[in-house]
Amino acid sequence: MSQTNLSKARIKSLTLLSLGFIFWGMMVYLMGTMALANGPNITDDFCFAWVGKEYGVFGGAYQYYIGWSGRYFGNIMLHLNPLIFSPDFGYFKWGTWLLMVLGLANALYLFKNIYQQSWHSSKVLWSALVFQAIGWYTIPGFYEWYFWFSGLFYPLSFQLVILFFNLYYFEKAKVIRFFLLPLVLFFLIGSSEITMIFFSTVFGCLQLYRLIKIKKIEPELWLLGIVWVIALALVILAPGNAIRATKHIALIDGLLEAAKSAGKQLILFSKEPLFWLMNLWIILFGTGQKKASVISWTSFLGLMGIFALGYYLSFLPISLALDESGIPNRTLSLLFMYLLMASGYSSFILHKKIAWTLPEKFKFPVQVLIMLLILPNMHYSKSARLMAAEISSGTAFQFAKEQKARFDAIQQTNDAQVEIPAIQTKSAFLFNEEISTDSSHLWCKCIAKYYGKKQVRLKNN
Repeated sequence: MSQTNLSKARIKSLTLLSLGFIFWGMMVYLMGTMALANGPNITDDFCFAWVGKEYGVFGGAYQYYIGWSGRYFGNIMLHLNPLIFSPDFGYFKWGTWLLMVLGLANALYLFKNIYQQSWHSSKVLWSALVFQAIGWYTIPGFYEWYFWFSGLFYPLSFQLVILFFNLYYFEKAKVIRFFLLPLVLFFLIGSSEITMIFFSTVFGCLQLYRLIKIKKIEPELWLLGIVWVIALALVILAPGNAIRATKHIALIDGLLEAAKSAGKQLILFSKEPLFWLMNLWIILFGTGQKKASVISWTSFLGLMGIFALGYYLSFLPISLALDESGIPNRTLSLLFMYLLMASGYSSFILHKKIAWTLPEKFKFPVQVLIMLLILPNMHYSKSARLMAAEISSGTAFQFAKEQKARFDAIQQTNDAQVEIPAIQTKSAFLFNEEISTDSSHLWCKCIAKYYGKKQVRLKNN
């Protein structure tokens, strides 16, 4: 390649990287700044903090395992609440920042492996930044994923899935394949029921197909299979599941309800323009190297069927067992990200199978055009707009100041029965629920237990 062509290629790469960095960097600024105002949520955070203080992190996780949920790894994450170690609310900002860094590192590792280039190449950097940012701008449960400590295990669960496939398909070292990979699998299965179902369906079907094709089970798969079965048993047979599963519905009715929910959410997800723009990019450009696909159209349709089955089965816990008024946004976010991953991989296969290629002279203009269509979604993201408004107005920081003052007052008073005033500045982003005037309400009881008080309640106006 001539020096002139090399310079042109570098300019094109830097142009796309700059546009991607703007798209990603805007959300980083908003999230990082908003995290400074973050603190414990009235919902659940003080309950896990009290139980963690009372029984310890692992003891608290065990109490939750026998009394509510079989997600053993998720339970440990819940009881690593910063309030267990310190009443200082300042530590809550670290949860958001750590998830941002972890997600970027995982994305860089993923695209480094896909492109087979160094992590700091412009193509790897651009892909990692844009992929992470698309998740931030689109997921419906943004607050619950990144600012509610009791919901952080959902994004951690998603990151474990990415890490597992990264290690499984790209790493060859024996210590990784026979030690780290089974460990990641064990954590992954115990992180979330949705992750357990989707992953087990997709990976299980892929391994079954591979087993039929090669007609033998390799030692590595024996190890993964044993860990897999043990992990599934720990989740499914957990005593807490029977307590939590309060919904009783006929099997056929539950299956139909799951189908309706899956279809409804698929329609809602399909209305997200970033979903289509990401897949359009992959279909048109792939990794930049057009290699012949070894997957037949029949296999491709089978793969699509596996993804669809995993997506559908993920709705079964709520339709059959959990008495939820609706599917929580944090759960929908997890389903959307798996849909994003599955569609992205499917689009990549299509890119390799379709013989037609965009003429070279049109590639860069089309890439810039797609990026210019992606960028306006910064404005249309509800989460981004809310954070921008609350940071610029000072609402979030005033809310955090009032919230902290209330709990400092509880901690500093010697009174056994405490009444606290209502929050005057209500953040539309950080404020989810006020405590009750009834001291027997669960949130009031947890706050009282955490601070060693007999009663805590909201002051009557």
